[in-house]
Amino acid sequence: MTRLPNAAARAVLIGTATYRVFEKIPHSYNNIRGLAGVLTDPELSSFTPEHVRMVDDPATPADIMQPLKQAAEGAEDILLVYYSGHGQLSGENSELHLTLTDSEPDAPWSSLPFSYIADVIKQSGASTKIVVLDCCYSGRAHSDLMSDPSQLVKDQLAVEGLYCLTSAPKDRRSKAPDGDTYSAFTHHLLDTLKGGIPAAGPLLRMTDIYGDVRKRMRATKFPLPEQCNKKEAGGFPLARNRAWGASLPEPTVPVLDFSRSRAVVIGCATYDDNELSPLPSCRNDALAVRRALLDAEIFGFAPEHCTLVLDPATPTHLFGPVGDAAEDAEDLLLVYYSGHSAISHSGDLALLTRESRMDRLSYTAAPASVLAGILGESRAREHVVIADASYGGRLSDAFSTTTADVYTLCSADRTSAAYAAGDHGVFTAKLLKTLQAGIPGAAAHLNLIDVFSAMQDSDGSEPAPFLSLSGTSKIRCLVRNSSDEIKTSAQHSCLMTA
Repeated sequence: MTRLPNAAARAVLIGTATYRVFEKIPHSYNNIRGLAGVLTDPELSSFTPEHVRMVDDPATPADIMQPLKQAAEGAEDILLVYYSGHGQLSGENSELHLTLTDSEPDAPWSSLPFSYIADVIKQSGASTKIVVLDCCYSGRAHSDLMSDPSQLVKDQLAVEGLYCLTSAPKDRRSKAPDGDTYSAFTHHLLDTLKGGIPAAGPLLRMTDIYGDVRKRMRATKFPLPEQCNKKEAGGFPLARNRAWGASLPEPTVPVLDFSRSRAVVIGCATYDDNELSPLPSCRNDALAVRRALLDAEIFGFAPEHCTLVLDPATPTHLFGPVGDAAEDAEDLLLVYYSGHSAISHSGDLALLTRESRMDRLSYTAAPASVLAGILGESRAREHVVIADASYGGRLSDAFSTTTADVYTLCSADRTSAAYAAGDHGVFTAKLLKTLQAGIPGAAAHLNLIDVFSAMQDSDGSEPAPFLSLSGTSKIRCLVRNSSDEIKTSAQHSCLMTA
């Protein structure tokens, strides 16, 4: 679409700033006024002032639902609904509720289920519906808006679009910095709308706005916004682009940003079971891999985001740090394991710990299926598991049951053993050499297939590395190319760019 909203557009901006029980959010009062100012500024957008309704401190559900219903019925062009306030999860399904001035944390009847708002929005005759939520757990709204509606609403949505922009994922809290005029998310949203985007066209589409706000928020400690887009509603322009026509800087290679990624490096070198020989190379492997992850020329993880686990005593000691990292990671979760492994009676791969017993694998070893479960519940967008262990290819069998995007790079396939030579495992030594030398003539950023391909120089004396992808549709860059002979730009899409 190539035009701004017309006179048939409606907007409802809701801000709950004062509470009887919850902490006050004075930003909400400012948020809705800041957004109303942009929407009604003729130099930026084209909403008619009398069609932009602000709702301050709603005390009852009707205070929101009545103006929303009026706007939904009156809108023929665009319906925009914005909410700023506390969001809370209620009920056995942890549904998103928007709070009112008298809402209480453990009283779901005192707040407004977002599903009620979603139903009214979806049934509106507006050609495009846009929802913007600045509250904790706002990502949960996507399922309410995009779930299968009634047949009547299905018929309507067949030709009408719906777009949702939220300040946080479904399990994260939003932030409102003390002393600032606006909340963190709305502050960056307003900056984008007012300042424009040099690389965008003359009008700012919702998807342009989302990308710029997300880019701005990557440089902060706050959660990253999310979007969902039905019937290409994200292509609807909301404002004029003040930065259109400005000279663009020379294109540069985007910077890989690992600040929202997490890594766990595990090396098990000693074992209590006499049947399991010590593996001093595994300790060396883990220490060297962690150094590579911290190296700004290769990855660039912060030390506090790269956990080292040496000689885990039990499966809990192995999986506990992985679970913690899975809760924190937003972009990439990387797990490296070096140590003995075994095949259980069921044929599954088991990672061994210091107290593992070969005659008691069922409860002393760390099954790959548990690792798959952790990855399936992770908030990270992508996962990489690197294993220098015998029969490592069986990891991909376990990961095939999860919906998470998982790259698995292992030292051996499902039936082959792994080997050590000198101070390191053969596989890890080759991996480190590839990462440290880079790939001459390749792109500035590398994906795991690039790395895997560069490791294919075996003379047949040891197993060839094994690579698998589970649940992923994109092959994205995850590592910097440390070679001095690289192309000037990345050939692949990048997962983590600042």
